[in-house]
Amino acid sequence: MLRRYFLVPALIGLIVGVFAVLLVFAIDLVSHLVLENIVGYDQPKPAGEGGYANYTFPAYPLLLPITVALGGLFSGLLTKRFSPESAGVGTDSAINAYHTGREISLKTSLVKLITSAVTIGTGGTSGREGPIALIGAGVGSWIAKLLGLTERERRTAIAVGLGAGVAAIFKAPLAGAIISAEVFFRRDFDIEAMIPSFVASITAYTLFCSFFGFQPIFSAKIPETFSWDLLTLLLFAGLGLLCGLVVRLYVRTFFLVRDLFSRSGLPEYVKPALGGFIAGTVSALVPISVGNGYGWLQMFMDGALSDPLLALLGAVAVVLGVSFTIGSGGSGGVFGPSVMVGGLVGAFYSLTLNSVYGMDLSVPSFMIVGMVSLFGGAAKAPLSTIILIAEMTGGYQLLVPAMLSVLITYFLSGERSIFPSQVNTRLDSPAHADEWGIYLLERARVKEFMNKPVTVSPDTPLSEVQRIMAEKLIGGLPVVEEGKLVGIVTKSDLFKVPEDLRIETPVKEVMTKEVITVQPEVSLAEALKVMSGKGVGRLPVVSREGRLVGIIARADIGRAMRKLSS
Repeated sequence: MLRRYFLVPALIGLIVGVFAVLLVFAIDLVSHLVLENIVGYDQPKPAGEGGYANYTFPAYPLLLPITVALGGLFSGLLTKRFSPESAGVGTDSAINAYHTGREISLKTSLVKLITSAVTIGTGGTSGREGPIALIGAGVGSWIAKLLGLTERERRTAIAVGLGAGVAAIFKAPLAGAIISAEVFFRRDFDIEAMIPSFVASITAYTLFCSFFGFQPIFSAKIPETFSWDLLTLLLFAGLGLLCGLVVRLYVRTFFLVRDLFSRSGLPEYVKPALGGFIAGTVSALVPISVGNGYGWLQMFMDGALSDPLLALLGAVAVVLGVSFTIGSGGSGGVFGPSVMVGGLVGAFYSLTLNSVYGMDLSVPSFMIVGMVSLFGGAAKAPLSTIILIAEMTGGYQLLVPAMLSVLITYFLSGERSIFPSQVNTRLDSPAHADEWGIYLLERARVKEFMNKPVTVSPDTPLSEVQRIMAEKLIGGLPVVEEGKLVGIVTKSDLFKVPEDLRIETPVKEVMTKEVITVQPEVSLAEALKVMSGKGVGRLPVVSREGRLVGIIARADIGRAMRKLSS
């Protein structure tokens, strides 16, 4: 008990705290060498990190596309050579490892530290929080392996390390502990991770703040008391509605850019260089999107900036910047940029109402609620985000409007998360299958819960396959000839053929002929084991004669578990 809840979490928190300090020092070093000495840009900083008294606009903004591109190229080469799993969104990689049981090596953490420092320090639109989340998860995984912990304890160690990293870098120990339980699911919690996360988060937070101070990141002048009249609450509800729409656009843009780069055919190390060049071009036009950008939020909070159009332009620039920086395979995270977009949307909303209708709204209050709402909706982590922003700003006066706004944003933002590796509940996670009575799945047969499949023939044109996939929202189609399964065609197969040739290219030229299948009589437990082992989300169901009789998906097994356990 002592080892599980105190000694191991404290050790994880201590090491993660050291990594967080090193990450910030590395980012500051690269920023000084590149942004300050080459681009001539002294970034504004939030009050808790030094303020913006000496900030300057970039003296040579046209150099930003080059510096960010070179940073992306360096990160791409280092990632390809030493740690491919450290590319992209750090938090999502940690979530994936949590669910799949994949180990995260200490080498991955070190590579992530270097590549993220280079990406952010050269001007890429990214956050420190995503990298430290993966670094923390890697430390937890490494400690679990070093101490010979069980698979279940290793999973908890990953969650504890992730939370400790967020607690340190955000200076938010309570939010770090809660996010370690919340961020892995869209509608669930890993309660077991919370108690050890408190110990790890406090340890990492204390060590980090010993170097950088214990004051909150932002200084926000929030009224001590509010009279929550109906009009004020309606205005915060309106902000939640706006943030819900922005979340949809933000997430859609991010994955659109990511998909474009994934099927571009470019070498993996070239993609972040090209993405960096585009992101750097955006930053040359709108410096708000350079690097971290928290100092610009502080300026809006203090009233040093009050142009609503600048806030709107900044939000658009950050969305585009992070989409091209991270969506292209660059190293970093979406925590910080999401907070930036939310704060800028809140500034735009309140400044516009003040300007057009002569209101006297508290701009910092709407900015803080905007941060909560947008990131809570994008990450599907509303509870921890509410606490996180309160700790970042040092105020809890806005809990009521924040709860109202984030609730509206959460439900309007749709099912899609900025972290695609999230699952809905523990029932949908292979890592938690044993906790939900795997014996129930042993007693149930695939034929009882399989669905009727949508199929195509070997001669079907790929253009028709593309239409069916888009219409049915599925990523793979069984290929059937005379009732027998002869292959499967997926989106990745589709993208191998140029779009103008798909109308004349038949399925049989690109389909995969060696298909992983199950038979209708096998148990759901066996089907789930095959899915987890092969890394697939659905399996064709074939008879002994090879005839396709159905299809079973991981979601079907989750529904079966809920039905069997009710």
